[in-house]
Amino acid sequence: MLNAIGMVKQLRPGDDVDTRCGKCKDIRSHVIIAVGTKGQVERVRCLTCKGEHNFRAPAKEPRKASSSAPGRTGSSRAEVVPTGPIKGYSPQESFRAGDQVSHPTFGIGMVTDVREKKIDVKFGRELKILIHAGYRSS
Repeated sequence: MLNAIGMVKQLRPGDDVDTRCGKCKDIRSHVIIAVGTKGQVERVRCLTCKGEHNFRAPAKEPRKASSSAPGRTGSSRAEVVPTGPIKGYSPQESFRAGDQVSHPTFGIGMVTDVREKKIDVKFGRELKILIHAGYRSS
């Protein structure tokens, strides 16, 4: 693995590595808990769900999500800019594109797309689909 200045870094237990978590079903940060005799990572623990599993080497190229799905309305993801204060996430609350949301599990994110009962929220590099109360009038 290359470090920030381009030198090869030997991974050790306690180091962080990004890999796919089988429990979360997404690429997440993990802490290394076991390294093999040849220096290869063997076991990791997910920092999000605390699940422990064998290391899965990430794919060479991540799958790309489709840019638009039929039936979606709301703002284009490329045009969204943050608006207003950060709101606590609740499924009973209504949201608009650009709203900043604080989620108890995923942290702070921004609403990128709004549909009738669902919102797309970008948390760092991850995009999550969450439910909400629906469109707000005004």
